[in-house]
Amino acid sequence: MLRWTRFKKKLERPWAAYTFAICSGVVLFIFLSNIDILWKILRGIFHIVSPVLTGIVIAYILDPLVKFFETRLFKKMRRPSAARSAGVILTFALLILAVTILITSMLPQLVSSVRMFIGNLGIYMRSLTKMLKELQDFAAKHNVDISGITASAEDVIGIVTNRLPSGLNQVLNTTINYGVEIVTLVISFIIAVYLLMDKTRLLNGGKRLWKAITNEKSYQISTDFLGRCNSIMMRYIVFDLLDGLLIGILNAAFMLIVGYPYVPLISVIVGVTNLAPTFGPILGAVIGAFILLLVNPWYALGFLIFTIALQTMDGYVIKPKLFGGQLGVPSIWILIALIVFGRMWGVVGILLAIPFAAILDFIYQDVILFRLEQRKKKAAAAEAAAKGSSEVSPGHSQQPESGDPD
Repeated sequence: MLRWTRFKKKLERPWAAYTFAICSGVVLFIFLSNIDILWKILRGIFHIVSPVLTGIVIAYILDPLVKFFETRLFKKMRRPSAARSAGVILTFALLILAVTILITSMLPQLVSSVRMFIGNLGIYMRSLTKMLKELQDFAAKHNVDISGITASAEDVIGIVTNRLPSGLNQVLNTTINYGVEIVTLVISFIIAVYLLMDKTRLLNGGKRLWKAITNEKSYQISTDFLGRCNSIMMRYIVFDLLDGLLIGILNAAFMLIVGYPYVPLISVIVGVTNLAPTFGPILGAVIGAFILLLVNPWYALGFLIFTIALQTMDGYVIKPKLFGGQLGVPSIWILIALIVFGRMWGVVGILLAIPFAAILDFIYQDVILFRLEQRKKKAAAAEAAAKGSSEVSPGHSQQPESGDPD
C-alpha cells in the first residue's frame, strides 16, 4: 500500500505527464511507420481464422430457420436438444437440396450465356459501330454535328472490344479457381453445424460470464441493446435476401415474356446487385442495359424502362411490406459501410454492410443522441431547481416573525 502511494505521488508530478505523452508519441510513430507490416500480420491472422468466422456467419444466418423448425415442426419432442438437432439437420438438408438444384439448373445456363456473350461480342461491337455511323450521317443531313460524341463512343467501343473478353475470361477463371477453397468452405459448414447444435449451451455460458463481471443494471442494458441489434441484423439479412430473390425472379419473368437474350446472366446480376440498396439497383441496371445494348439498343431501352418501374415498385411497395417501413438508414451510412465491409470481406461484407449501417444509425439515433438529450434535460431541470430555491429563500427570510400582538 505504501509503495502504491509513493508511485501515485510520482505520477502526479509534471514530468510524468510529459513522459507519458512522449512515450505515446513514439509508440504512435512506430505504429504508423510499420503499418504495412502490421496490416500483413492482421491479414495473415484473418486468413487463419477465416473458416471460423465464416462458420459463425453461416450459423448466424441459418439460425432463424433452425429455430423455426425447432419450435414448429419438432416442438413435441421430449428433449429440447433432440428438437434442436433435428432442426439443424433439416435446415442443412434443405440448404444442400437448394444448392444442388441451383447448380444443376441455373449454373449451366449462366455459363452458356456468358460464353455466348463473349463469342458474339465482336458482332455486337461492329453492329453498334455501324449504328453510330448511321446516326452521325442522319445528324449531318440535318446540320447537326455529333462527330465528337460518336468518336468518343467509338473509342470506348474499341477499349471494351480489346479488354472485355479477357476480363470476362478472367472472371470465369476466377470463378473456377474458387473451387480450390471448397475445403475451407466445408470446414466452415462443419463449424456452423457444431455452433448451431451447441447454441443454447454457448449462449448460457456467455450470459453467465457477462452477468458475473457486470452489475445488474449494466447487464440488463447491454442485453437489451444486443437484442435490438440482433433483431435489426436478422431482419435486414433475411428480408434483403428475399427481396433480391424476388427482384431477380420478376426480372427473369419480364425478359422471358418479351424474348430478351441472356435471361439467367442479367437476372442473376440484377438480383445480386439489388442486395445493396440505393447504389446496387443502379449498378445492375447499367450492367444489364450495356449487355442488351450490344445486342439491340431497343432491348436496352425496354430493359431500363422496366427496371425503373420495378425499382419504383420495390422501393414503395415491396420493401415497406417486407421491412415494415424501418429502412430509414441515411445513404452516407450505407455508402461507408459498403466500401469498408466490401473491401474487408468481399461479397459477405457487402451483404453484412446493410445491417451494420442500420445498427450504426440505431446507435447514433437511439443511444448517443438520446443520452445527450437526457443529460441536457437533467442539467436544465437541476438549473431550474437551483434557481427556484434561490428565489424562495429570500422570501422566507422576509416573513414577519410571530410575536406579541401588542
